[in-house]
Amino acid sequence: MTIALRRAELADRDTIQRFHRALYLEHRSALMPDGLEILYAYRDFENVLREDVDAMLRSPGTTIFVAHRDERLLGYVTGMVEHDPRRVLSRKGVLGDWYVEPDARGLGVGRKLVDALFAHFRTLGCSVVETMTWPFNTGTRKAMAKLGFDEVQIVYRQSLSEDL
Repeated sequence: MTIALRRAELADRDTIQRFHRALYLEHRSALMPDGLEILYAYRDFENVLREDVDAMLRSPGTTIFVAHRDERLLGYVTGMVEHDPRRVLSRKGVLGDWYVEPDARGLGVGRKLVDALFAHFRTLGCSVVETMTWPFNTGTRKAMAKLGFDEVQIVYRQSLSEDL
């Protein structure tokens, strides 16, 4: 079984949209502790997901790699570069979304996607990669540690509305 990678194309939009939805609705819902949903909520999340995918596919600053076997897409990873000349490590690759279909997990698909994105970042002069995840996403936190990432920041959020 050969797994290949390529840059995403506009024709991949529907599948990437499905992956994006699975990542941000199904996966998040399975992990998120009760009561936190409102702190991450959007008014029309389906539209937000659609807009996000369209923006990523059209942005020259965003890179999307997809993994496929034959014609079937198995997963995707997104990334972009940020530049801050004030920093010692001034060019930073930002790993955005990373998703692999459940039946393709454990086959090295995710690692291939991340390796391809890291190689791309290196060609763009990046010397560091950053990503983030929810604090309750222990699976991703373990995966990031396995890939050599260090946790460097925790973000806190609290609602000020008494109605929530």
